[in-house]
Amino acid sequence: MNEEKLKLPDFLLADLYKNSLVEIHGRTTDSRTTKEIALEPSEIKAVASEANNQIKYLGENAKNVTIVVNQRDVDFLNKNDLTFLTSILKACQLNLSDIAIVNVAKQQLTFQQLKDKLNCRHALLFDVDPSTIKLPFTVPAFQVQTFNECTIMLAPTLSRLNQTTQDGKLLKTKLWMSLKQMFGI
Repeated sequence: MNEEKLKLPDFLLADLYKNSLVEIHGRTTDSRTTKEIALEPSEIKAVASEANNQIKYLGENAKNVTIVVNQRDVDFLNKNDLTFLTSILKACQLNLSDIAIVNVAKQQLTFQQLKDKLNCRHALLFDVDPSTIKLPFTVPAFQVQTFNECTIMLAPTLSRLNQTTQDGKLLKTKLWMSLKQMFGI
């Protein structure tokens, strides 16, 4: 088997790199804290330099899909949200290498910066008010909106979407219907 063509499933990658993709409070590995592990440069991409309005993101942005989250306690996503997001991406025939996860709780950004530096073609905003990234409009959750050659959709937090309650199931259904429209699935 040719190792260069070996593609691991997203859930396995997330499990293999759980200590370098997400911050888990209160745990340590080696002599480093989880915060140090979560910030290893090989796992976090950045465009431009600190002085030039750098955007820190997780993923490789191969398909110019930007996931914008608002999580104060972690650098990008907590483990449960990352696992859930991975399953959403898989259903959309995407994976972590196709996207860029940006946390606006950790850095101030505008939509124009996302567009210019990440060439954002699709933006999913989870628990992010459009005004936070200086979008000149607001739309109801799950409504797909086109703006500046980018399709944009707002949704509640990943944690709220990932509930097993009736409300959680309804939200997941709405999300799926919007994602089908957004990505032409």
